[in-house]
Amino acid sequence: MMRPLRAGVGGAPVACSSRIPLALAICGALAGPATTAAADESPRNITVIGIGRELGAPDVARISFAVEQSAPTAQAASQAAAKSATQLVDALRKQLGEDGKVQSSGYNLNPVYRQETDRLPPDGRRRPEIVGYSASNEVHVETRKVDGVGALIDAAAAAGAARIGDVSFSLRDSGPARNRALKAAGADAASQANAIAEALQVRVTRVIEATTESTSGPILYKRTAMAMAADAVATPIEPGDVTTEVRLRVSYGIE
Repeated sequence: MMRPLRAGVGGAPVACSSRIPLALAICGALAGPATTAAADESPRNITVIGIGRELGAPDVARISFAVEQSAPTAQAASQAAAKSATQLVDALRKQLGEDGKVQSSGYNLNPVYRQETDRLPPDGRRRPEIVGYSASNEVHVETRKVDGVGALIDAAAAAGAARIGDVSFSLRDSGPARNRALKAAGADAASQANAIAEALQVRVTRVIEATTESTSGPILYKRTAMAMAADAVATPIEPGDVTTEVRLRVSYGIE
């Protein structure tokens, strides 16, 4: 049974049927312009990435310190590490005063094995041999005295710190700086879109979509205890400014 689709030439109905190939061809031809029109109505757009940066003086520093001790037994190594860690924490708290905090961030106790040699035992098989134990205790420090980080590092080294991790400077509250950077990124994106539209002789009409891509992290310094041991003067640390960077991807409709 054929079903009328629409008026054909002269007002006669055109029928589509799976049994009549010619009718199928006519139906496909009639439906084609509607599909093309829908595709033409898809929105045209310009997509740009705006960048905003905000500089600010850091008001917090974070550092990690660790002590390490070795001994023939696990208990002896653990007790030696505990004694060294107590000495380190006392020195750090004395240096920090009330403007910082110290907290434990890691502890490890591991066996120390004899180093293998090229000479094999009589049976031709090497067996791991424990010759001692190594214990480490790590503490994390946060301080608002960003100008006193160098003195803090020197105090930790003098108190027996065997490892000093990365030093990071940042903002306690990065929200205001990030909001200002977002506004700058939005202005940059709009400026780019308008310049592109002018070059293409079109007009920006509206924002279709906006997403943030990434933001910058804190400033990092790397310094080791071995390097400080060779220094004859105080450790110089200059934090500089913290840069808060935001990348904003924006799609604008055009016509």
